[in-house]
Amino acid sequence: MNVQFFDHAHHKLKIRGLKSPVDVLTFTGHEQLSSPFRYDIEFTSTDKAIEPESVLMQDGAFSLSAPPVQGMPVQVPLRTLHGVITGFKHLSSSQDEARYEVRLEPRMALLTRSRQNAIYQNQTVPQIVEKILRERHQMRGQDFVFNLKSEYPSREQVMQYGEDDLTFVSRLLSEVGIWFRFATDARLKIEVVEFYDDQSGYERGLTLPLRHPSGLFDGETEAVWGLNTAYSVVEKSVTTRDYNYRTATAEMMTEQHDATGGDNTTYGEAYHYADNFLQKGDKEAAESGAFYARIRHERYLNEQAILKGQSTSSLLMPGLEIRVQGDDAPAVFRKGVLITGVTASAARDRSYELTFTAIPYSERYGYRPA
Repeated sequence: MNVQFFDHAHHKLKIRGLKSPVDVLTFTGHEQLSSPFRYDIEFTSTDKAIEPESVLMQDGAFSLSAPPVQGMPVQVPLRTLHGVITGFKHLSSSQDEARYEVRLEPRMALLTRSRQNAIYQNQTVPQIVEKILRERHQMRGQDFVFNLKSEYPSREQVMQYGEDDLTFVSRLLSEVGIWFRFATDARLKIEVVEFYDDQSGYERGLTLPLRHPSGLFDGETEAVWGLNTAYSVVEKSVTTRDYNYRTATAEMMTEQHDATGGDNTTYGEAYHYADNFLQKGDKEAAESGAFYARIRHERYLNEQAILKGQSTSSLLMPGLEIRVQGDDAPAVFRKGVLITGVTASAARDRSYELTFTAIPYSERYGYRPA
């Protein structure tokens, strides 16, 4: 992945159908794995009478662009977030212009506005999620993609009772360890929800230097700094057990599962009863007892090391694995970490900067949504 510099004077906001001039003043963005992103963007306009109807529910695009190269006036966006405008504020007016704020979110965020009571029969978890996205929210095949390693069994019956669609979908996905992130289809100019159940969904290839923005470093060079780590003792293993009345004599208690292969800094056994599985199975058989033991332990291990840092790179996003160069960088950052969340901001008079949270990259286990 090529590293390019970010110029805070060139972030651009476009709203479908809005003809009024828009000049971005400041923004703050929040992104997290398995959660819709949210960007609150303040802008000024010489049009002092922009109406909510011309903005809300319109497609929006927010671009972070590279600075122009001499002799090449066209700016190439480093990153563009596509979504829908879900919030609008008229903040103030002066003699020359008005100040507004909009909220840009992916269309998946609109699932929180749909609250249902429903029963789904003889469908897998991915099929239920796809049914809701397609039939209830008119999402098309190009709007989402499932890249799953496991084959999930059909469930006889699943109930949605009083939950909004996003809460319901997130709960189902979390149960089986499926996580999602957002990508951009540059050709169609849309956001795409990507679903994964292993580490193959991580984006890789970015290495940044450890360098604090002070002294000779002007803050415009992409780097990371302010790295800190917090470690905790978490559960050493997980055992699951259930009861299947159809085969009452079947052994339904799994062996202890340790996803680390023997980490001496873990302790204790977590016993989970009634994870709603029908067979003991093995750790690769989706929705078996051993499968749930593995997923539950991986989730505990996600809390073992909480890593944080700061950066000037607009390329940092949830789902990206990065490595940090520098002898002073903690070893875990030099080996590789997975970005799980970012909070980014910039303004006309302030360069782009973000804080991020991460977990160590591991081949043995991956990210699991809580």
